[in-house]
Amino acid sequence: MSKPKQLFTAQKLEKILGEKYFYRQSLYRLAENNETSLYKVNNINYFSKKEVINSALKKLAESIARRHPWIPANTLWIKYNKQMKKIIIYGFSKNETIEANTNKETENDLLNKIENIREEVKYMPDVPVKPHHDVPPPPPPHHGPHPKPPHHEEIIEVLRRIEDRLRRIEEKLER
Repeated sequence: MSKPKQLFTAQKLEKILGEKYFYRQSLYRLAENNETSLYKVNNINYFSKKEVINSALKKLAESIARRHPWIPANTLWIKYNKQMKKIIIYGFSKNETIEANTNKETENDLLNKIENIREEVKYMPDVPVKPHHDVPPPPPPHHGPHPKPPHHEEIIEVLRRIEDRLRRIEEKLER
């Protein structure tokens, strides 16, 4: 037998999950867009806490992919910490994590934090890496004079014939 779902009103979930990130209207939008279930009991709307969390994290993942296409797919992981009321995103380079306090921050605040990581990388100075020992690098491939491409002479001859023919056509037109 499956465990019955615990249902909460939007106001109660807002308090339980975090007032700024899981605000009432966002819960109703999730239900309106069929991203989470809405249960009506005695004309009162109820939500499943687990469904709301899963839907919000899925929506966040889609927002990250849409707003930050520079992040390779399937590299980030998102979780919700119930005790701390935080959404945590991890999987960035250097084992960085980004957190959002759901009582104080919105989805947009979290997306801006991701953008800030990109800005750091974008404006990082380019520093050449020197080899461990002083050995000159190998020469680039094909150093020295480049050989003529195959059929070079044939192509030049065809172009000359085309020019000659065009010149003859122009002379006929001038007469």
